Amino acid sequence: MQQYLRTNVISVTVAVAIALLTAVYPTELLALSSTTVQTVRDSATRNDVQVIGQAFEGEELQQLLQETWTKLRSQTFGLIAQLPLILVGLSIVGIASVLAWLLSRWGGPSFLTSRNPFLQNLIRRFLQIVIVLLGCVLALDVLNATALVGAVVGTAGLAGLAIGFAFKDIVENYLAGTILALRQPFAKNDIIRVESFEGKVVRLTPRETILMTAEGNHVRLPNSLIFRSPMINFTRNPLRRFEFDAGIGTEDDPALARTVALNTLRDMKGILIDPPPEVLVTELAASSVNMRFFAWVDQRETDFLRARSEAIRLVKHAIEKAGISLPSPGYVVQMQADDDAPVQRAPVAPPAAVQNDVSVDRSLDEQIASERYKSDEPDLLDTKRTGPTSSDSDRAAQTANPQPPL
Repeated sequence: MQQYLRTNVISVTVAVAIALLTAVYPTELLALSSTTVQTVRDSATRNDVQVIGQAFEGEELQQLLQETWTKLRSQTFGLIAQLPLILVGLSIVGIASVLAWLLSRWGGPSFLTSRNPFLQNLIRRFLQIVIVLLGCVLALDVLNATALVGAVVGTAGLAGLAIGFAFKDIVENYLAGTILALRQPFAKNDIIRVESFEGKVVRLTPRETILMTAEGNHVRLPNSLIFRSPMINFTRNPLRRFEFDAGIGTEDDPALARTVALNTLRDMKGILIDPPPEVLVTELAASSVNMRFFAWVDQRETDFLRARSEAIRLVKHAIEKAGISLPSPGYVVQMQADDDAPVQRAPVAPPAAVQNDVSVDRSLDEQIASERYKSDEPDLLDTKRTGPTSSDSDRAAQTANPQPPL
C-alpha cells in the first residue's frame, strides 16, 4: 500500500514538472512529455492491479468471508430452532381469524344490534380487526418479536399522513360518507335538496351520493358536499304542506273567498283535516286582493305535486262559481262611442268540478328499484339491498312489484 502511494506521488510530481517545462519549451518537450506521461500511467495501472491482487490474496478478505458465513449459518440454525414457535404463532393467528369469521356470521351480542345496517357491519369489522390484531400481537410475543409492532405502527402512521395529504379530497369524501352512513340523515328513495340539486336518493356509496331527478337523470354528489352543505329532506316527515297564491277583485269579499276556498280544500281527497287548511290575505295590491292558500298532505298516500295542482284548479273553479272575480294584474282601457251599445254575452255555466287522481306517483320509484337491482355499486344505506332503513316509498314500490325488475 505504501508503494502504491509512493508511485502516485511520483506520478503527480512528474506530471507537474512536465507541465512547467512545456510552458517554457512547448515545442521541444511536447513529444517527451507525451511519452513520459503514458509511461507513468502504465506503471500506475500495473501497480494498481498488483495492490488489488494482494488484497484479495490477503488474510483480511478471508477473515471477512469467514465471519459472514458464520453469521449466516448461525441465523439459519436459529430459524430452524424457532420453527416450532413459528408454527405456534401461525396457529394463534389462524385461530384468531376463525374466531373473527365466526363473529361476523353471528353478528355479536344483542346489545350491539342496531337498525342501521352499516353500523352493524362497522361494529363487526371492528371486532374482527381487533381479534386478528390481538392474535398477531400474541404470536409476536411468543416469537419474542414485539418490537416489530412499534415499527409497523410508526410506519403505518407516517404512510397514512402522507396519503392523507396527497389524496385530501378522496379521503374527505370517504370520511364524509362514513359519517353520513352512521348518522343517516336520509334513507333510500327520500327526496332531498342539496344546493341546487334535488332528487330521490338511489344509494350512498363510500365516495358519493347518487340521486335521480324527476326527469330521470342521475346526479352524483360528493359526500363532502352533502356533509358541509345545508340539506332539505322532504320525505323524513311524511306530512308536507303546499301553498299557492291567487288574487280576487278589490270589490269582492275576502271573507267569502276564504270560506269558499276552505270548504273546497276540506272536501278534497288527499287533503288532511289535521293539520287543517288555511287561507290568509297577504297583500292589498292596486287591482287585486292577494290571498295565500295552505294545505297539508300525507306523502305516503298522496302525491305532493298532483295534490297541489288539483287544489289550484278546484279552488279557482269554486271561487269563480261563487261570483268572485280573479282579475289579472293589469289595466284595460276600453273606448267606445256613445251610440254603440255594449255587446251582451250569454252567461256560460262553469263546468262541473271533478277531482282528478292525486295518488302517489310510483313511476320514478320503479326506475330507481330497477337501477338499484342492476347496479353492483356498494350501498352504505342498505348492505342487503332491502333493509330496515328502506323508506315508505321504497317498501310500497317493492310491494307493488315483488319480482326483481327486469
